[in-house]
Amino acid sequence: MYIREKTLAILLVLSLVMNVFLLAVALVPGDGHSPALSSPGETAPPLPTTIPAPWEGEAGGMNTASMQVPVILQKVEVDRGGPFLYEEVTEEGAMVNVSVEVVPGKGRVLVQTTPRMGIVFQDAANLAVDVAANRSRVDLAGSDIIFSIQGPEEVSEVDGPSAGALMTMLLLSVLEGFSLNESVTVTGTIDADGHIGPVGGVLEKAAAAAASGKTLLVLSEENDQVVDRRDDARSFGGLRIMRQRPVLVDAKEYIEENYGIRVAYAASLDDLLADVRVPAPAETAAAL
Repeated sequence: MYIREKTLAILLVLSLVMNVFLLAVALVPGDGHSPALSSPGETAPPLPTTIPAPWEGEAGGMNTASMQVPVILQKVEVDRGGPFLYEEVTEEGAMVNVSVEVVPGKGRVLVQTTPRMGIVFQDAANLAVDVAANRSRVDLAGSDIIFSIQGPEEVSEVDGPSAGALMTMLLLSVLEGFSLNESVTVTGTIDADGHIGPVGGVLEKAAAAAASGKTLLVLSEENDQVVDRRDDARSFGGLRIMRQRPVLVDAKEYIEENYGIRVAYAASLDDLLADVRVPAPAETAAAL
């Protein structure tokens, strides 16, 4: 019994040694190099990295961009009627200049405005930076993003998310190094997925954009309808009564016919950039 157990132990050890030997032969390639190691003179492939911020690259690189954007001005007029005060709020469109600058910093998003800035506008700026950085894969941890807004004197405060799409586009133009068509403007929100969302005051903004000389207004595809107020006359006996009736109409047709500015719709950043981005010289030559 003892001899049999000793024999079995020897056979087990020999089997283990042979298995180790066969495994080593299978793993070692024909040229004698281990597959886990690089051959002499070879270098391991580099690990994927993010793109450095523009100011970290070559001198003279573009690190600023600007564009005019339409906004809504609310004017409050107070009238006195006897012992009572009445407030009348009117809205009209105006153009403000929005610019962005990428500078060395600490990853901050800064907004400086000639009028005061609202909280919603700051949130829109933060989201615009996140969307642009994710799309371009540029590492902005060592950069500060500075948005500047210059409005007319009658603008007391800048707020709302309607410049989100434009701020994203401006920052992308800096990070990816392309130019913008200055005859175009856009109004629309932006979400984390790069979707262009609807805004209010489309007709007032279209009027302001046309008056400033813009030739194309880009809207969210969800702003494809606007409210037109049409006169509706009715007669009761010898009395004729006029009233205005709201009617939904196609935004593109109505704006182009009444304000003389072309309209394009955008659902995503790709749609927006197709209308706003100036093709590079190489792209223009290839299209000829």
